[in-house]
Amino acid sequence: MAVFGVVTIFFLGREFMSAAPRISPSVEHKAANTAEDCLACHMGQTKEVPIMPHRPMGTCTFCHEKTTPSP
Repeated sequence: MAVFGVVTIFFLGREFMSAAPRISPSVEHKAANTAEDCLACHMGQTKEVPIMPHRPMGTCTFCHEKTTPSP
């Protein structure tokens, strides 16, 4: 039962961490180097930018992976 619990917790943790969407390779995202740069758009009044549906974190790339442009 303990092994089942550990496997379940590992699986849920891995799925939780991979649930964040990737950062698109747009010009604005390439220019953003810090979490403050991201917050300026996603918490500001910029039109057509989705709001950030969670509390600000220390870094964005801990959960959100940057998308590499395909060759």
